[in-house]
Amino acid sequence: MQVADSAVSGNGAAKIEVQHIVKRFGKVSAVDGVSFAVKEGEILGLLGPSGCGKTTVLRSISGLEEIDDGRILLDGKIMSSPKEKVFVAPEKRRLGFVFQSYALWPHMTVKQNIAYCLKGFSKEEKERRISSSLQLVGLPEVEDRYPAQLSGGQQQRVALARSVSYEPGVILLDEPLSNLDQKERERVRGELRLLLKRIGITTVFVTHDQEESFVICDRVILMNHGKIEQEGTPESLYASPANMFVAEFIGRGNILRAEVKSIDRTTHTAILAIPEIGADLTCEYDGEFPDKVSSIVIRRNEIGLSKAKSNFKENVLSGKIVAREYRGAVTDNRIRVGNAEIIVTKHKFETDSDTGDGDDIYVHVPPRAIRPMGN
Repeated sequence: MQVADSAVSGNGAAKIEVQHIVKRFGKVSAVDGVSFAVKEGEILGLLGPSGCGKTTVLRSISGLEEIDDGRILLDGKIMSSPKEKVFVAPEKRRLGFVFQSYALWPHMTVKQNIAYCLKGFSKEEKERRISSSLQLVGLPEVEDRYPAQLSGGQQQRVALARSVSYEPGVILLDEPLSNLDQKERERVRGELRLLLKRIGITTVFVTHDQEESFVICDRVILMNHGKIEQEGTPESLYASPANMFVAEFIGRGNILRAEVKSIDRTTHTAILAIPEIGADLTCEYDGEFPDKVSSIVIRRNEIGLSKAKSNFKENVLSGKIVAREYRGAVTDNRIRVGNAEIIVTKHKFETDSDTGDGDDIYVHVPPRAIRPMGN
């Protein structure tokens, strides 16, 4: 394969185009025909379970993996294309890469770690870029410290500063928050989005954490078994899952078998029989109703609970509390309704706090909370 001598040049955020890429390891297709584009300055999330192919896609964009088929372009220039015999080396792609481990040299100071990536620049230019990149991530005072003297969040920001110091067109982040404890992750992820937006750099962010991808990314691609299951804004993935895998992976939902009894397309409502609970539910839907419905998804935090029967005309069911699982900020209430067990997640002020196991309770399912699924 011919190795190209030149790659992306100039400053500013770059556009990414991934066209039908395939990457095999032996007989296994880790990435199987994946296509997407990332606009200049956009933060795109690659989300999915372990082994779904998201990191392989990231490494393929960077040039750390050579694809077996398809094309990868940056700003309209081909970086990888087996059929056209083009492969641009990683160091010529004007990309920044923040690894899961941060990959900071432990025997070097922060300043030396950043300078290591600035070979070829004059001493004055190195000093300028080191200073400006640390200022950008809010750590101008740590240049003489060693990585071991920094917190996990500070190490993550130093790794980001190192990646942006040579002004790449794209930055690739491979689960950069996974080494932080939960509290630190929640703090840093908001800061990271603000920082990336302030820089204005095109970003591809890999994670298996749904909340992380929703907080940081403008758009999310959910992958499974090397393919894209759905892509869109965080809101669209949550509200309108394309299939059962998406519905189960995104959010926490109750999934029940369903049969369509009637559809009124003028009012966008449908009556669904739910055999497990022994009742019919009214569903209000947006867009097109699926041609075939086999089940419904009801998010756990979108269901109402009350000891007294509510005045709602539709979808009020009687049940019995099986168990309550206290999770700090919220409590999961396991409710037996007919032959089904429905989990309802509530803050302590949202329902009667004096209920307990075995108590009778009423469940209200808002018609708009029901998502009919066709597969």
